[in-house]
Amino acid sequence: MIATVLILSVLPTILCAFAFVYGLVFCIQSLMNGEKMSESKHCRNMFLLAGASLALLLRELVKVEGIRWIRLHYLYPEIMDDELIDLIANEDKIVKYLDIPIQHINNDILRRMNRHCTGDEIRALLQKLRARIPGLVLRTSLITGLPGEGEAEFEQLCVWLREARLERVGVFPFSPEEGTPAAKMTDRCEPEEAQRRADLILELQAGIMDDYNAACIGRDMTVLCEHTTKSGMCSGRTYADSPEIDGTVYFTGTAKPGDMVTVRISGCDDGDLAGEQIQE
Repeated sequence: MIATVLILSVLPTILCAFAFVYGLVFCIQSLMNGEKMSESKHCRNMFLLAGASLALLLRELVKVEGIRWIRLHYLYPEIMDDELIDLIANEDKIVKYLDIPIQHINNDILRRMNRHCTGDEIRALLQKLRARIPGLVLRTSLITGLPGEGEAEFEQLCVWLREARLERVGVFPFSPEEGTPAAKMTDRCEPEEAQRRADLILELQAGIMDDYNAACIGRDMTVLCEHTTKSGMCSGRTYADSPEIDGTVYFTGTAKPGDMVTVRISGCDDGDLAGEQIQE
């Protein structure tokens, strides 16, 4: 009886995994036949199946006792269907922090990257996510200086970033990797110019992040304590901070590493927050 229940509980995940592999085979075949990934219906179907598989996995993970936070990274826009969005919005264990690798907003650059979405589709997705997931923190990664990116395409990226006001952004100047299609493209900008554009993005994003942190002052936030000192100084992360890449919360209190405590935020500086533990 127990074995039967177990088999039935994992059967949907197994079937979805088989369907994903089946779609992957057809996707590879279409690419070998010369079809572009961004135009292949088999590749698009594969991404939809990936989203369904992730939703099934998350439904099982949230049942595991002892797990407090589940953080999602590398959620490509193509897999973000309504089922997955609703699950993220309604499950308390899934932190309202999503890492969605967008890389650019210009349609021509997206096509050169073999991305499966347009700039308008990205805008619509982010608007939907903001509307359906209160308190959402968004992270993405961008690339500057990809072959074909001129001043107009770069300015479009900057304008969109000002409008989208993503809380977390990483940016990398384009660097050709041997054996990749991009390495064969000739209309690339100089490495110094790609770096200059990356620096401008970082400067722009610093102001957006400062505004977000300033809005946290006065709030009581749940913090996962990671380090303590003998003097009573602690440090940790909120749901808005991914390990090693986002900011840190420094606070006074009695927390021990691994504790989740409430911290009243009283200040911010250079991407980090400061506060005091609220004794409960």
